[in-house]
Amino acid sequence: MKKNSLSQYADKNQLDLYKNFPSTHFLSNQNNVLHVLAWGTFFKRNMHRFVIDYLKIALYEYQAITIYMMGISNFICIIASRNDAKSFIVAVYAVARCLLYKGTKFRIGAATEKQAKLIVSEKIIDELCDWSPILRREIDDYSTRNSDIFVKFRNGSKITVFVANENARGLRSHAICREETRQIKKKVEDSVISPFQTPRKPKYLFKPDYKDNKQLKEQPIDIYISSSWYDDGNWMWAISDQALDAMKKHKGGLMLAFDESIALKHELKTIEQMVKEKRKQDPATWQIEFLNLKVKDSLSSYFTYSMLVNRQVSRHVFYPHTIIDFKSGKKNKYAIPKLDNEIRVISNDIAFVAGNQNDNSVYSCIRAIPESLTYTNEDNSVEVKQGYRRQYPYIESNQIGDTTLQAIRIRQLFVDFEADYIVLDTRNGGLQILYALQKILYDTERGVEYAPIKCMNNEDYAKVCSDPNAKACIFAINATQNLNSDIAIGFRKNLIEGKIDLLVNYNTAKEDILTNNKEYTEAIDVERQIEFEKPFLETQAMISECAELQYEKMLQTGIIKIQEKGKNRKDRYTSCSYGSYFIDQLELDESNSSSEYEYSTLIN
Repeated sequence: MKKNSLSQYADKNQLDLYKNFPSTHFLSNQNNVLHVLAWGTFFKRNMHRFVIDYLKIALYEYQAITIYMMGISNFICIIASRNDAKSFIVAVYAVARCLLYKGTKFRIGAATEKQAKLIVSEKIIDELCDWSPILRREIDDYSTRNSDIFVKFRNGSKITVFVANENARGLRSHAICREETRQIKKKVEDSVISPFQTPRKPKYLFKPDYKDNKQLKEQPIDIYISSSWYDDGNWMWAISDQALDAMKKHKGGLMLAFDESIALKHELKTIEQMVKEKRKQDPATWQIEFLNLKVKDSLSSYFTYSMLVNRQVSRHVFYPHTIIDFKSGKKNKYAIPKLDNEIRVISNDIAFVAGNQNDNSVYSCIRAIPESLTYTNEDNSVEVKQGYRRQYPYIESNQIGDTTLQAIRIRQLFVDFEADYIVLDTRNGGLQILYALQKILYDTERGVEYAPIKCMNNEDYAKVCSDPNAKACIFAINATQNLNSDIAIGFRKNLIEGKIDLLVNYNTAKEDILTNNKEYTEAIDVERQIEFEKPFLETQAMISECAELQYEKMLQTGIIKIQEKGKNRKDRYTSCSYGSYFIDQLELDESNSSSEYEYSTLIN
């Protein structure tokens, strides 16, 4: 390039800019100034080159393409599977944007502070600064303290983190990234986050030569980053459609999606890790988290994904006693204290073929927590009971097969969970479990003997128990087509009315619950870690089972017929719904009783 050949592209102000610097300064040379301006323009139009060539941060090809596309877009949506380095891409783009555009206010918001903080603490400060000494020199100050998380650059730009809730009102920004968009509430996006945005106005735009130049006016940058999710009406899908449409029409939009092939190609995950994850995950979670698919409900589904996922609100997880802790006399640290008038149920669906991976026995621990509303006036107050909230803190499945061993496992859970009742499907051999529970059982693992308990709602079954003092606490279900219809209708009704609380999803558990459990984080044995993950994985599996169930309404009788699709199972659904049905009966007995807690049939 010939000396001063760039002058033909510069205006008078740019050509005279070198006069503002002392004669000893690098920029006192007009050609140097023009080269700096040219490189600045080039890097703004090719942000990936700025990252690779100036910051010396290595990028995979897909990351370079993504950063380039983000650099020339203002409405960005990226939906990517787990381990596709979404957070890394956001971190790289954020620092590049702040360095190239002086005085940028870049905000990163997420449903939780911990989620948003990771981009600053782990990606920018720990990872990128370690890779790039140049980036370290450009940072003037930073903080990773809770409620004060930021990175401030020498040019006046600043990255700050906020929790995406109503308390974030009043902030201002030139660029916002919504981390895990699907977890942010639409109301918060519309009334709190979107109003943050204002266009960046560098000082030169106030000069008469530039203030009316529309080509120089910047648009605020909106970024939506998320993993995939169920097609349940979540607002993220409308955003992705808008971004795709804007991309097709060349209106500053960008819509990108990455699946597990990216993670495998660049060895962000090994094939062995993927195989292990697939074995753990239920089909729907695998499709969402790793295949990056939008999972849709079947037209013949009786229980929809949204119906079930919306009830994943509980963080109260229960774990039974380990054999070692039980024998050493240690209290179960994972026991959940019982509330006043709370009732606990172990609800079971039984299988009898040991080791059959397609046939599980499922034991569900359910808390029935009484709820009420109090109406007050000047003279008195009236408490109106609202029935029970059903919490599912633990679900277990196995392929034990042997009826006596299964009865012992049910008794172990009955003791550990401090349960009051056992619900048992007595069809297809389940009656053998009931008869085993009505006898003395010796637990060789724990070295204890369990006294007989007996059936409470079937006299013929109860007669088999020879102990006159046995507690009547087993509720037997002999399901007919009519009864199964009632159970399905009741379970669906409780889901819709918000009377069922399921454990939060597996990824939330790993990020927010299990990371605070030292036994989990410090476990050397991977199998021990899996034991802590299992209640969340079983909950996900139960949701998948329910959503995949097909239903048919019988025209003549009006009953609902629920059945599996193909080789799918419904063991977890049966266990959970039967327990909920039993609690329905408790509510009916309570409403028919004149005494507050004196149930005529079921409670003894």
